[in-house]
Amino acid sequence: MPKANKILLLVSICQSVAIVLLILTIVWIRQNVRNQTKNNMINVTTLSSNAEDITDLAEKIPLELNVSANLVWWDQDRGFESIEAHHELIDSISPFWYEYTSAGEIDTFSGAQDQDIIRYLKSTGISITPVISNEFQTEPLSSTLGKILEREKLKQGILEIAENYDGISLNFENLSTEAKDDYSNFVADLAEKLHDEGKTLTLHLHAKTSEPGTWNGPESQDWQKLGESCDKMKIMAYDYHWSTSEAGTVASPDWVEDIIKHAIELIPEKKIYLGIPLYGYDWIDKEGEGVTYGQALGLSEQYKAKIKTDKNSFSPYFSYSAKDGKHTVWFENAESTSYKLELAEKYNIGGIDLWRLGDEDPDTWNTILEILKK
Repeated sequence: MPKANKILLLVSICQSVAIVLLILTIVWIRQNVRNQTKNNMINVTTLSSNAEDITDLAEKIPLELNVSANLVWWDQDRGFESIEAHHELIDSISPFWYEYTSAGEIDTFSGAQDQDIIRYLKSTGISITPVISNEFQTEPLSSTLGKILEREKLKQGILEIAENYDGISLNFENLSTEAKDDYSNFVADLAEKLHDEGKTLTLHLHAKTSEPGTWNGPESQDWQKLGESCDKMKIMAYDYHWSTSEAGTVASPDWVEDIIKHAIELIPEKKIYLGIPLYGYDWIDKEGEGVTYGQALGLSEQYKAKIKTDKNSFSPYFSYSAKDGKHTVWFENAESTSYKLELAEKYNIGGIDLWRLGDEDPDTWNTILEILKK
């Protein structure tokens, strides 16, 4: 065969091979695209299904006000049971997990950072703002707020904790009156840093009906300045009668309304959260011991004491005699809570804050739904 014909034949063969390879390549690409599309559809379906599951879990009942609640470390199991039973009504939870100790140091309480609780709250769309508390100790926190190095150490410790949550709550109670400006400045600085990280700052505040307050706790908290910085201000509108006072209602509605009226003069309304008590006290003279709703009912049954309702506060109470003397018990139930809820709704504030979850009157949740449902 002439050389030219051989070359033409070789070129023809190469072209044929190239065409075959091109066809095979096209088929391979089309098959992979088809498979990838199928896989993507499966993944999207799976994700959509998971998203629907989470949405089902996180679906909230629309309420007029936001509902926040406190989970305490010493009754965490029962408190968590309450969250699971009523998650659709709850917007945020503040677990009492951290304690300020000394010189800017922060320690944890028993049961802190429970991963099962954290996972559950996230899956149900409930925001988590754990509490750092000074456990009502005036010192050393009052002094720390006035010392640059210790104050900075405390701030950095709070910021590190906040990385794992939606925000932080500060329950700094019973500070000295002299710490007022230092506390306001600390909160302003901390809030700015938290906001830069997309986190929120919540404060727990002593109740008061006028400025500056009637004792050092409320006097150390400048509501107007603090309200300029933080996101939520939970006013502890309870302990109108307390463990070392004479026996009486924990939260009189008239007193609670005066607190709200004062608050809205100084704080943006939507930042105000009305603290609502779910507990009571068992007094002998002026020595009272805290009791839950369930414990109060248990004492009434044990001593066959008839429960009455005070016509002014709408709070239940009863008396009984034991070996150690005559007792008087005042506590809160769904009925007494309803009047506080109506006040919160009346003044169109940001929300309510329940103190605390665990062994509360179960009808309280129905009352919340009835009064606050849109």
